[in-house]
Amino acid sequence: MIHVLVTGKISHEGLDILKEFARVTVVENPSFEELAQVIPTADAILHKIGKLPAKLLELGPKIQIIARHGVGLDDLDLPYLESRGIKLTTTHDANSNAVAEFTIALMLVLKRRIMEAHHKLVTTGFWQRELLMGDELRGQTLGLIGFGRIGTKVAEMAHVFGMKIVVYEPFKKLTHPFVSQVGLADLLLQSDVVSVHCPLTAETKGLLDRNKLSLMKKNAVLINTARGGIVDENAVLDLIRNKEIAGAALDTFSVEPPHYLKEQQIPDNLILTPHIAAMTQATQVTMAAMAAGEIKKHFGM
Repeated sequence: MIHVLVTGKISHEGLDILKEFARVTVVENPSFEELAQVIPTADAILHKIGKLPAKLLELGPKIQIIARHGVGLDDLDLPYLESRGIKLTTTHDANSNAVAEFTIALMLVLKRRIMEAHHKLVTTGFWQRELLMGDELRGQTLGLIGFGRIGTKVAEMAHVFGMKIVVYEPFKKLTHPFVSQVGLADLLLQSDVVSVHCPLTAETKGLLDRNKLSLMKKNAVLINTARGGIVDENAVLDLIRNKEIAGAALDTFSVEPPHYLKEQQIPDNLILTPHIAAMTQATQVTMAAMAAGEIKKHFGM
C-alpha cells in the first residue's frame, strides 16, 4: 500500500482523499528527527510546514512526489529534487484571494492607525482624535514588489480603492491596464504603501536591506506577507523607532517563530502576525484537497 507522509496538520478533506488509496502518517510538528523515523517508507510527501533538506530526503529512497500545501519552495532543495526525479507540485492559486485580502486589511489598519488608536484608548483612555489622523487609500500610491498571482490580486483590490499602483517585477514585462512598471528604487521613493509579494530566492534574499528601506518616504508603510528573509526585520524596527517610516506589518520572518522579538519593545505602528495571511477555512480546505489530489493523480488512483 502507498504510504503518504503529511508534514503539518491539514484539513480532513485532504486526509479523506489520501485515505482512499494510501496509508497516511501525519507529523503535526515536524522535526528532522521525527521525520527521519517515518520517511524511509514514504512514497509521497504532502508538505505543509518544516524543512525538507537533501540530507533528510536521502533517507527516503521511495519518494516519488512532494505535493506542497502552499506555494513557497524555499524550504525545499530544488536541485536535489531534480537530481532524484522527484515530482514537485504546488497549490498555485488556492491562497491568492486570502493573502490579498489580508494584505488590504493590513494597509487599512496601518494607514488609519487602528492599532495605535486601540492601544492608546485601552491603556490610557486617550481621546485626542486629531492626534490619530490617518490616510485614506484613495489617491495613495501602492508599490508592489513582485507581480504573480497574489500581487495581481492585490493590485485589483487596491484599484477598487482608487490607489495608484506601481510594480517592481524584473522577470517579465507587464501589460496590465492599471499598473506602471518601475525600478525598485523608484518604487520605494514614490510609494505610500510598499507590499512584498515575491518568492524567497537567492536573488530576493535580503532584497529590502537597510539601504533600500531608507529610500522610503517618512509617511510610507511596509507590508510583508511573502517570505521572511526578503526584508531586514531589524532595519524595519529601527526605521520605525527613528520615525523614518510610518509603520509596517510583517506576517513572515527570517526565523519562524521569531523568538527574538520577545526581547524587543514593539511600537504600536509595527504589526506582527504569525504567518496567517493564508489561514482561512476555505483556503486551507482547498489547499489540502488540491495537494492530496496531486498525489492521487500521480499514482493513478
